[in-house]
Amino acid sequence: MDTKVSIYDSCKYVPINEWEELLTPHDVFLSIGFLSLIETFHKNEISPNYIVLKDKNKVIGILYSQTFKLSSKKLKEYIKHGNPGFNLIRLIKSQLANFINLKVGFLGNLFLTNEMGFKIHPNYANKIDLNMVLSQLQGQNHNKLILIPHFYKDNFEFSKHYFKEINVEPDMHLKIPKSWHSFEDYYDSIQSKYKKRYRKTLIKSSSIKRKELNQSDIKQNAPILDKLFDKVYNKSSFNTAKFNTNIFSDLKEFIPNTSIIGYFIGDKMIGFSSNILLNHTMYAHFVGLDYKVNNEFDLYSKMLYDKIEYAIENKVELIKFGRTASEFKSNFGAIAQSNIGYVYDSSGILLRLLSPLLKLIKEKKWYQRNPFKEENKIKDITSYESAASPKSKVLH
Repeated sequence: MDTKVSIYDSCKYVPINEWEELLTPHDVFLSIGFLSLIETFHKNEISPNYIVLKDKNKVIGILYSQTFKLSSKKLKEYIKHGNPGFNLIRLIKSQLANFINLKVGFLGNLFLTNEMGFKIHPNYANKIDLNMVLSQLQGQNHNKLILIPHFYKDNFEFSKHYFKEINVEPDMHLKIPKSWHSFEDYYDSIQSKYKKRYRKTLIKSSSIKRKELNQSDIKQNAPILDKLFDKVYNKSSFNTAKFNTNIFSDLKEFIPNTSIIGYFIGDKMIGFSSNILLNHTMYAHFVGLDYKVNNEFDLYSKMLYDKIEYAIENKVELIKFGRTASEFKSNFGAIAQSNIGYVYDSSGILLRLLSPLLKLIKEKKWYQRNPFKEENKIKDITSYESAASPKSKVLH
């Protein structure tokens, strides 16, 4: 098959009829409307690419990608985070990271966790050579490396010759049983020690007021939202591109089932939480909070309980909590999804040079918790035993 690859560096150049030919109303995160918002509000953080694949004149697939800059500081922080303690070899490799400043590509959207950044015509599934597409993308953008989520392997022709497999933090999911009609049903399903944990959060957070922000509120509080998100972003062990909270007002207009929840002590906003409801799934999007008050008011725990309550009220089937704080989120019932990624280099040279550093990019050990009673255990609770640290185990 002679596949024609067309790569556009802005949505304003993309033939919309070709891009959206394969999309359905459910493919909101791949729509030009949504991606144009991402592009508009993140011009300083990412460079997007819109890839249209054709067999003769027939559109057979589309892919979305982003390019960001990976600095030595970011890489060193991740090496340190995933490998605590002193080790001379690791120290030497960490020092090597000082010399690394790379343009790195990512297949998909950095601001959504594990969402497919492609759509393939059903007749061409597993028939498109991903190496060929990536080689052209790498040549056009001069990316040194391209990061690829695991599910691309199952949808394209995939040769491992130019790929390095890496473990990354898992996405945390909570399935909402049909028997849960209110938060009380969730509460009744958890073990006594986790009920005690909830009651403790309820007491500590009793002075916090919660308000769903409308577009006017979002614009009025824009500097505060950005400042609160900065606190979370800067605390993270490894960051790529920074999300721009100024998008919230436009995002809420484009996807009406977007909620931005402000948390207040008196008139002072101390945190926010954002959610997107699509296709019976709730995406627990970005949060921002003041860590100085987090311990005093158990703010982050309150946010997670609120998300579960919000999901149940809106008859959601699945909550996607995203990455980070995996063990903490598992206390609320979230289960880790195995998350293997790949690093692509068409020459293979850079991969060999960076191999010692890539081996250090791994998730730190943690434990999958299970808060549910025996009769309420989620069946795939043990699925994580191969998804996180090989030495991890399920705790009740």
